[in-house]
Amino acid sequence: MRGIFKKNGIQSYGGYYYNTLKDETSDYSITLLTSELLHNQLDDNKTIELNGFVTRKLDKQGRIVIYLNLIELLAQTVNKFSEEEIKKILLINKKVAAGFKDLDAHIKNSVFNNKRLSIKVIMGKSGIIDADINKGIEAAIALYNIEYHRVSLSAPSEIINKIISLDTPDTDIICVARGGGENLEIFENLEICNSILERKTIIASAIGHATDVSLFEKLSDKKFITPTHFGNYLKEIYNTTIEEFQRSKAKIIQDTKTELTTLYNKQIENLNTQLKGTKELSEKTLADAKTNYTEQIKNLKTQQNQKDAMIQQANNLTSNYQKQLQEVRSHSGTNVVAIIIALIIGLIIGVMIMSRH
Repeated sequence: MRGIFKKNGIQSYGGYYYNTLKDETSDYSITLLTSELLHNQLDDNKTIELNGFVTRKLDKQGRIVIYLNLIELLAQTVNKFSEEEIKKILLINKKVAAGFKDLDAHIKNSVFNNKRLSIKVIMGKSGIIDADINKGIEAAIALYNIEYHRVSLSAPSEIINKIISLDTPDTDIICVARGGGENLEIFENLEICNSILERKTIIASAIGHATDVSLFEKLSDKKFITPTHFGNYLKEIYNTTIEEFQRSKAKIIQDTKTELTTLYNKQIENLNTQLKGTKELSEKTLADAKTNYTEQIKNLKTQQNQKDAMIQQANNLTSNYQKQLQEVRSHSGTNVVAIIIALIIGLIIGVMIMSRH
């Protein structure tokens, strides 16, 4: 095993001291049981390598507790990381686990929605970086609502309190900015750095030095090498977003136009198909009606011919009856009453035949 030895055992219990073996790059640790002899050989806060074995037992709350029993001390060296360095590593790991807020996406989304961003810049009391930022933004400054808040950048409490007070729902970006120079160790302060991890607002840094990167910059959601660079960024991302928006808008218009044209052509095709079907149906209906009309005319002519023939027959019968009536009149010895009855019957039959047609 290897780890950082923490000598917190004050007195022995059953011949053993209860100390702690801590991981070198995290906050994890295990209880280390050491004999009195080995305990006196160990120095606090040094990295040790050892041989040992693991035991476990139940505590008073019924939980299983793991212990590492030291058998042999192999090596004892000065720690690879100091206590402060380990805390810094833990803060970086904590930020990585929480995730970095996307400043680019936030600004682009605000521009798309025509929302003016609220930017709060924390700067030194006698600093002039506000002019550098405004110069970098140029004409785009009207698109942002920028406020400058002056504090003592050598007082951690002032910086922390100002960051916390500006972390409100109506603030989009909090930027801690400072020009170049010395005395930048304030941005390694663990309390200041820890204070920005719990903020809901996007945190940016614009600290004027291009060599070493401070812990504050590593924990910021977005880092800029100078205040002027921060101003240039605000101008460029706005212009880029507008260009992307225009291209997207033109593409949407073109896609919509293409879709509408395709839909229009499809509807015209459907209408032509419907018209063709309607025309074919109309032509067939007209042909059928013409055929029926011709057949009806033919039937009517046939009926008319039959009717004419019957009328001719009735006329012939009437003529015959008239001749017979004249013959009756010319023969006095004939039974006149019988002949008249026969003629009447013949006329009735003729009328009945004509009425049926």
